[in-house]
Amino acid sequence: MARVRSSLVLGMALVLGAVCVNTAEAEAPRGPRRGAGARIGRSSPLGLVRLKQVQKDLKLTEEQVAKVTKLGEEFGAEMQKEFSSLREIDDRAKRRAKMSELTKQLDCKAREKLCDVLNKEQMARLDQIRLQTRPVVQNLTDKDVAGQLKLTQEQRKKIAKIGKDMRAKQSELYGTMRGASREQRAETTKKLRQIRADANKQALELLTTEQKQAFEKMQGKKIELQMQRRRR
Repeated sequence: MARVRSSLVLGMALVLGAVCVNTAEAEAPRGPRRGAGARIGRSSPLGLVRLKQVQKDLKLTEEQVAKVTKLGEEFGAEMQKEFSSLREIDDRAKRRAKMSELTKQLDCKAREKLCDVLNKEQMARLDQIRLQTRPVVQNLTDKDVAGQLKLTQEQRKKIAKIGKDMRAKQSELYGTMRGASREQRAETTKKLRQIRADANKQALELLTTEQKQAFEKMQGKKIELQMQRRRR
């Protein structure tokens, strides 16, 4: 059961904690804490809007910030409850699939709640920031993004293949982090960053000039998110 729990936490880091190099990867990841539960990743709309830098960019009012904080607490508890049930699934593939399904469900639910807190302009800007923080491959495999860019079926298949290969390599590296030293985790972080960069480059090379320009425009004004270190 201990091995399943450890594998679960690592898997959650892969699914929920995927962010760009400008954010969480700026610091080498720490090993999973015993008893740690699910957290809202920065790649999710709710995870992003909880960052002070994003709140400032969106020009949130004090009332909106308070509501966002409350939503974070509510969804954090719900995620803890939902993901704890995954410990009973021994098969890694099934557990990972269920984890991905739960993440998408909670992500959609949180987004609906945020629509009641933020106005249309703020939600639109939040979507732009999210595009900037997610891996290019993840963005291009999103149905809405792929549709807006008018990606061909051939492009979609090739990008999906790139994404699958990227996740397989990442998963293998995450498996080596159990019991690793701080230096080893830092080295693993560099490798993870390179894997993502290579995949992003391959995916972008599949786009036409017009599609690249449209994709860049969809991301809006650039924002450099600073790493907020956790207190021990």
